[in-house]
Amino acid sequence: MGFLSDKKTEHESACEAAIRAGDAARARFHAAKAAEFCYALAKQASRAVSAGYVSTAEGWIEIAERLKSARLTPPARGTTPAVAATGRSGATPEPVGPDGAGEGDEFLVGERPDVGFDDIDGMDAAKATIREMVVYPMKAPDKARALGLKPGGGVLLYGPPGNGKTLFGKAIAHEIDAPFFHATGAQLRSKWHGESEQRLSRLLQAARRHPVAVVFLDEVDGLLPRRTSGSSVVDNRMVTQFLAEVGGFRDGDTALLILGATNKPWEIDEAVFRTGRFDEKLYIGLPDAAARLGMLERSFRDVPREGPFPLEPWADRLDGYTGSDITGVAKKARQIAFRRSIEENADPLVLEADLTAAAAAIPASVTPEMIKQYEAFNARRF
Repeated sequence: MGFLSDKKTEHESACEAAIRAGDAARARFHAAKAAEFCYALAKQASRAVSAGYVSTAEGWIEIAERLKSARLTPPARGTTPAVAATGRSGATPEPVGPDGAGEGDEFLVGERPDVGFDDIDGMDAAKATIREMVVYPMKAPDKARALGLKPGGGVLLYGPPGNGKTLFGKAIAHEIDAPFFHATGAQLRSKWHGESEQRLSRLLQAARRHPVAVVFLDEVDGLLPRRTSGSSVVDNRMVTQFLAEVGGFRDGDTALLILGATNKPWEIDEAVFRTGRFDEKLYIGLPDAAARLGMLERSFRDVPREGPFPLEPWADRLDGYTGSDITGVAKKARQIAFRRSIEENADPLVLEADLTAAAAAIPASVTPEMIKQYEAFNARRF
């Protein structure tokens, strides 16, 4: 796959050079070859990444078609040619698809997230931090500039699984009305030489094409693992590439927020924690009583309950449960009520006994030992 990626890049660059030189025939040949190698990469890539390669291939085919009728003239000294084929005067064509998407946009979530901060219970400290880093500087740019502050930066979200780190990232994109890029460590890593770094670079460059963007790196411990004497070459290159890429965004015009999420912060390389990378480290722990109650109320909103029985005691009873645990218990209770309504030909009504049975069937997924591990990490590292 590394060979295919290198050939794709080679033909893309050759096409761009031919357009600059005003040679439409040569540019058309290289555009077609770039599409050919994109399709070859798509056949070998995972389903999520494959779609991006197909989109890029279609974009190069479109460019090749336009070049058939293009009238390119060699540039005069000190000028660049008019590029009628791409519709971008004096510009080098980026590998774009029919919808204008470029390389790296396979990680762009198609629809803007529709969940906001008001839809997430708890996480008050994390919400306040994000407002200070991104929301307020965008709403009051003059005040931010006067204090030398720029919206964006790096934030590491860490804590037990199932507490809404990914949902929180989507809510941030919703709050600032920004494109949301999402990638896991597994999606970015490759066994082929140089491919992992290229994927990471394409992702960040795609985000940089937007004035404001949110990049969510999930399972970042697998992407940026702690470097040791026994680390693989890929691990070392990925960490180095990330540090270089993130540092380069500091001086750019993009308001870029890079979010890293992990359940294992102790496995991340120490260099990632230094100033200029993930400046903010936010612990997303188990929901408190108020957040648990809010989750239960959302889960049973507009759902008929016997009585209705109060949910406050259940918020206390589910202490130690993650957000996804609580959502699962509520869903299980509704399923039990539904089954009973079918079997007994009764009204669909959730009984408190249904919640009791659901909680018994779904125990808390996070153990006290796991919480102690996070507490020890916080005390040692921060």
